[in-house]
Amino acid sequence: MEESPDPPTPPVDLPDEIVSVLQDASVHDLRETVLYAQELLRHQHVPPQEIEPLPGEEIVEVTEHDDHLTVVKRQPCSEGCADCPHGPYVYEVTREHRPSGETHLHWAFIGRKIGDE
Repeated sequence: MEESPDPPTPPVDLPDEIVSVLQDASVHDLRETVLYAQELLRHQHVPPQEIEPLPGEEIVEVTEHDDHLTVVKRQPCSEGCADCPHGPYVYEVTREHRPSGETHLHWAFIGRKIGDE
């Protein structure tokens, strides 16, 4: 595989020391770093205590796990759709900590809930 002439631009809030280490790392070390970073993210997640539906949404079910919530919801697509709300759809919801110190809810779409057509 041919190396591109310029490395990708790092996020502006990523410390220079980390950028330097990553840019000098081997492919193997980069892959191991990604795996380790994902484990750290899972470890730092705190399940959200409150899940609020957006306008037109219906929260059908919330299941708490050690590091995330599984949320099943129905949701609208667009104004004027006679079949709304659609779903139910399954999401994995976690609280993520940003480098700035802020936290936000991360909704990962899993798919349609099986058995509910």
